[in-house]
Order: sequence, then C-alpha cells, then structure tokens
Amino acid sequence: MDSIYNTILHEYALINDSTPSIDLFDLNYFNSRIDSLKSVFPQGGNSPFTHTFAVKANPIRGVLLAVKKQGLGAECASISEVLLALSLDFEPSKVIYDSPCKTREDIRIALDTGVVMNLDNEWEMEMVDEALATDGSDLDIDSLSIGLRINPLVGGGNIDILNTSTKASKFGLPLREDTEEKILNLYQKYKWLNGIHIHVGSQGVPLNLFVDATKKLMDFVNKVEDRRGGKVLKTVDIGGGLSTSYVLEDKEPEEFTYSLYKQELEKSAPELFDNKRRVITEFGRSLALKAGKTLTRVHFIKDWIPEIRPIIQTNVGVNQFIRETYLPKVWTHRITLLDSKGNLKSKQEDQGVTYDIAGPLCFQGDYLKSRVHLPKAEKGDVLVLHDTGAYCMSMYSRYNSIIPSVVYGIEVLPNGELSIECFKEKE
Repeated sequence: MDSIYNTILHEYALINDSTPSIDLFDLNYFNSRIDSLKSVFPQGGNSPFTHTFAVKANPIRGVLLAVKKQGLGAECASISEVLLALSLDFEPSKVIYDSPCKTREDIRIALDTGVVMNLDNEWEMEMVDEALATDGSDLDIDSLSIGLRINPLVGGGNIDILNTSTKASKFGLPLREDTEEKILNLYQKYKWLNGIHIHVGSQGVPLNLFVDATKKLMDFVNKVEDRRGGKVLKTVDIGGGLSTSYVLEDKEPEEFTYSLYKQELEKSAPELFDNKRRVITEFGRSLALKAGKTLTRVHFIKDWIPEIRPIIQTNVGVNQFIRETYLPKVWTHRITLLDSKGNLKSKQEDQGVTYDIAGPLCFQGDYLKSRVHLPKAEKGDVLVLHDTGAYCMSMYSRYNSIIPSVVYGIEVLPNGELSIECFKEKE
C-alpha cells in the first residue's frame, strides 16, 4: 500500500485543507474475498447457493455495483435498502428483504417488486395475507418467495448487542419444543409461505453456533415439508455473520474461513447441499471489512500538561466510529501513521510516543482510541485507520453536522496502474 498512499496523498493530494479525511475501498481485496466465497460455495449450475451482500455493512453505491458485477445479490435491512438495490438494477430475485419491523406499505412494495421477503413474526404474516387477498389479483402467487425468520436459540457469542439467537432476541419466532407446533401450523395456514430464514449473530459468535443453528434449521425444514405432504420449500436462508479479525493485517482468522464453514455444514447439515432448495447467504463484514481504510489528517497535537498523554486532534471521530467510541473495549482498529507525502513513519528502537486520538465533535468522549503508541507525530501527518470497510462508513452520524468523508474506490489494474474512482463525492 505504500506506493498507493504516496499516489493518493502526494501525487493527487486527495487530503487537503478542504478535505481533511477520506475513506478508501480496496476493490482488489474485496473481489478476492468474494472470489474466495464463490470458490468454496459456488453459485449457479448444480449449486443451490445464492450469495448476497449485507447492504447495511456498506451501502456506498460503488461498493454495491462491485457486488452486482460479481453476481451477488443484496440483503436489505430496510425498504430503503431494497429501493437502493433496485435502483442499481439488482435482479429482484437476488434482493432479500429482511427488516424485522415492516409496515403495510413496506410489504406492498416488496410484493409489487418481486423481491425475496423474510417475515419476522405472525403479524407480518397477517399483513401479507391481507395484501394478497385485497391487492394481489395481479400477482403470480407461485412466483413469490416469502420466508419466515425463526430463532434457533443456539445461544450467543462474546458481544451481547450482536447476539440474535438467545431467548431475549427481538428477531424471529423462537423455535423450541413448546413452540414448534405453533410454527408448523403457520406453515399450514399460509400456503404462500415457502421459505425459512435464520441469522444467529455477527462478530464474536463462534463458528459452531452457526453450524448448530443450520442443523436445527434443516431438521425443522424436514418437519415442515413432511407436514405439507413432501412439498419442498423454495428458499432456505442461512444468514451471514461470520466473524473476522480487527487485529490480523490482511487475512481472516483460521477458525472463520469459508472452507472450514463448509466442511462443518456438510457434516452437520448435509441436506443443505442436496440442491432441492435455493440456499441464500448474507455475508457482509467478512467480505468488506479489510477492504476499507480511513485516512485523516493530524490537525494538531495538544501537549501542555506533562502527566497527561499528548492528544492528537483529527477530523474523524464518533461521527463515523460510533461503536469504537462508546464501546472501546469491544471495538478497536489498528492505526498507523504516514507523513504528509504518504510514507509510512516507523518507530526507532525505544522511541515513539503514546497518544490519545481525539475526533472533531463537541463532546468530551469523542476519542477514536486512547493509549496508542505511534512514531512521533507532526501536524500534517496522516493517520490510517485500518479495517473500516464494514460498519463504519454505513454508520455515519449527523451529530454536529460534520460533512462525511469522500469515499474512493481504488484498484490496481492488470497493467499495474492504479485506478481511483470517486464512489461518494463530498456533500
């Protein structure tokens, strides 16, 4: 990346007085992650898999166009994300609408556009049934893909706010011995209900919980199909959520590789691979996280009180790194330091300074990170926050009305040239 930083900061001067911070999205890395997923879980042909990208991870249009170019679909957590995906010409059959809180208007749009829709609860099923009874005369009912999200209750990982398969989860209908018959009856009641969906969590959830959830899902699928006289469900959505690493530089942790995930699924839920049903995945963070980097200028350094760590003041803070600011023990990013021309600064032996890095907001808690040991920083240097391709750009806050960073897609072409494309202009 050294030559890329030099081109961006020195040759093109993309960070300047009017643009003190930018986001970069590495298309080479992103495409390599998608290629890795598709090589392990092929799409099309004799494979049942349809891969979708979790739009909430990074909704930047240039990123989504790269997703579409790779043949993936779009997993959408809101009707606005659905409309964004459709505006970019994603095939409706590859747009998955998973909001846990849909209005009648949301459901009408989903039905009219023909996207795949996963319902969260019995009230949403009632709304769909009403819509089909009153406004569905022009719809081909058999062409619809409508699933129900169940909560397999396999437990959670080490980040409570991301655990979606505990008894206290707000998502889906809990599947256990005393609720199983009720859920089976819903599949009997609503003949148009032809899919099923799980998503057990995200970062911090161990692989075995994803596998256990899928096994429980497929066991229940067999019961649904038996109850329906052998009629096979159209879609089985196993969600996404595989963890990645905020510590390792360029590779994923061995315990969360796609190949290991497939091996464990083949052992525990072989019916998933029998090609009888369309199988949907919804990966986000594991594809995009390490494709992103945030570059922000060292605005100044405040160092007045000897017993207080010097404070680097910079132009990005809690406005873009919400989780990192409020939950610093859970969320953190690697940070490196460049000079103004893009050259990596390195610590000499026994040298370097421990800093606190503060953002620009009018809020004392606005710190990107505390106790960061870096080479000696100077005004005009550039901080690089690594692994910001997912759940950073998408979580931007308007607090203090600070303008969000410009986003550039970067790609090293086969001839070695660097392509820089503006994915999101300055507002």
